[in-house]
Amino acid sequence: MKPRVLWVEDSARLELRNLTGPIYFSGKYDFSLAEDITTAIHMLRVEVFDAIIVDIRLPPGIDPKWNAFYRNAGADKVQAQLGMRLLYWLLGSDRTYPAPPPDWITPRHIAVFTVESRQEIQKDLDNLRIATFEQKVAGLPDTILLRLIEQLLTQSNPRAN
Repeated sequence: MKPRVLWVEDSARLELRNLTGPIYFSGKYDFSLAEDITTAIHMLRVEVFDAIIVDIRLPPGIDPKWNAFYRNAGADKVQAQLGMRLLYWLLGSDRTYPAPPPDWITPRHIAVFTVESRQEIQKDLDNLRIATFEQKVAGLPDTILLRLIEQLLTQSNPRAN
């Protein structure tokens, strides 16, 4: 069975499709995409993933609670940073969302891939014990997502390599 990968990224289909090409071409992974928080939560509650890559700037989707968080932050993806809030919920540090997070998710399953610099979010990464991070900057190779996936899979199963 292929390792299951979820990328939570709102602009992946349009702006970043060149990054998904190498994943599909490799044929090594069962790859899924969630373009908002609501979709990501639904997918994470019904399926188990071996690797989860999360953007920090995400729209809420249709869930009323996540929409309220978004509105309270000025209805701006940059200010709301719902991806970070999702990570705190997933790793059990934020209980303001009424449903419990899936219990199989650990920091080893998660990479952050975002335009924010490491300096801007290092405190949160440390609090969440997330080690895998990549900043979206011009000039990244098209294989960057593939590299992040491989890094996560090695972390969560060091004997695999």
